[in-house]
Amino acid sequence: MWKLIRPYLRGGYRLLNGLRGFIYDFGRFCKYSGWNGSLDDFEHRNYNAAMVYHGLEKSLSYKKRSPNSGWRNALELKDMVIKANLTQRAGYHDKAAKVVLDDFLGLPENAENDKKLLIESGLQDIQFESPDRHGALEYSGMNFKRGILKDPESFFLSRYSLREFKEEIVPKTIIERAVRLAMKTPSVCNRQPWAVYHTSESDVKKLALGFQSGNRPFGDKIPNLMVVTTDLKAFFAGSEHYQHWIDGGLFSMSVIYALHALGVASCALNWSQDPKVDRDLRKSLNIKPNHTIIMMIAIGYPDEQNRVCASARRPLNEVYFDLEKRT
Repeated sequence: MWKLIRPYLRGGYRLLNGLRGFIYDFGRFCKYSGWNGSLDDFEHRNYNAAMVYHGLEKSLSYKKRSPNSGWRNALELKDMVIKANLTQRAGYHDKAAKVVLDDFLGLPENAENDKKLLIESGLQDIQFESPDRHGALEYSGMNFKRGILKDPESFFLSRYSLREFKEEIVPKTIIERAVRLAMKTPSVCNRQPWAVYHTSESDVKKLALGFQSGNRPFGDKIPNLMVVTTDLKAFFAGSEHYQHWIDGGLFSMSVIYALHALGVASCALNWSQDPKVDRDLRKSLNIKPNHTIIMMIAIGYPDEQNRVCASARRPLNEVYFDLEKRT
């Protein structure tokens, strides 16, 4: 009898534990996400501005665009830029919004539009400058081909998760370069909601890894440790309740491949923890309450000779499904 009941008891516990996690995540989404659309909150406004001006960037990027497109976004951006100016605290996306808006208003087809005059009248004397290029740019086939790898199999198939490293600390400059490369990761409406916490200090690593259950045989030998998070303030609609996990996962993989391209090994450390452990870690490391922890990444240089898990991959026909052959 016990053998029959045991799987159901175990399954019931898993379901209840999952429900507790869902409630915890929902509470955090209610508390920290930008569902109320407040322009007074610095982070909320900047992420909102990114979402709206990216809509204008898409309009600017089309070879054949409708002259009536983009005005709703432009009017929204006007209010955000004015609010940023009033607060005297313009963020990166605030400034980018002004640049994209100016590009949009400068289109020849918008020269005589009454809405242009309305927007410009509200932006008089507001001068925001950004160090980066925004809006739309020319992108040739030659530009695209610069990124083609001659032997992509060698790059992707040569990467393994290492759990033992040289004692050498990876310099901060290399870590920062990998993060900058990973910042090209796509994100919903280009909001770029990522935040990275990094340390090579032994005491901090030991403290953090004590909350992660998969590193015990090798955690004390990890030279560098990264905690990847996403900012809940970047997400607004209820339909985006999972988006921070998606954007964070994409970014994490980009970091791992960027490190590989720079000759640095890594191992993704899963962060599927219950609410108490999640709260304890963020409290111990002083992680911002609005940042959702996605995973940890162990980082270090490989030895000349290493042993790794074979980690064979499933056959392609179990993963790839051709929608043109549905019969």
